[in-house]
Amino acid sequence: MDAFGGEGLADHGFDPDETVWVRGVDYVAGWREAHDAGAALSEALAAAGIDVASVRAQAHARPDGSGEVTLKLPTETARQTTELLWAMSRWGRAS
Repeated sequence: MDAFGGEGLADHGFDPDETVWVRGVDYVAGWREAHDAGAALSEALAAAGIDVASVRAQAHARPDGSGEVTLKLPTETARQTTELLWAMSRWGRAS
C-alpha cells in the first residue's frame, strides 16, 4: 500500500502506454516531489485534527515534468479544512 492508500501508480489511473513522453524531461522526479508533498499535506491535516481517512492526495507529473497534487476529499472534510484555514488566517492577523 502506498502513502495515498492505494497500491501504486495503476491505482491512480496512470497508464504509461497512453502518455506522450518527452525526451529529457524527468517525470519521475516531479511525480516523486508531488507524492511527498501530498503525503506531507495529509500528515499536516491529520495533525491539525482533520479526519483524513477519506482524503486522497494523488500525485501527478505535469507535461513539463513538474509535480502536481490533486486533492479529493469529502464535503464535510473540505468544510472542516476551510474553517481551520480561516481560523489560522484570523489568528495570524491578530499576532
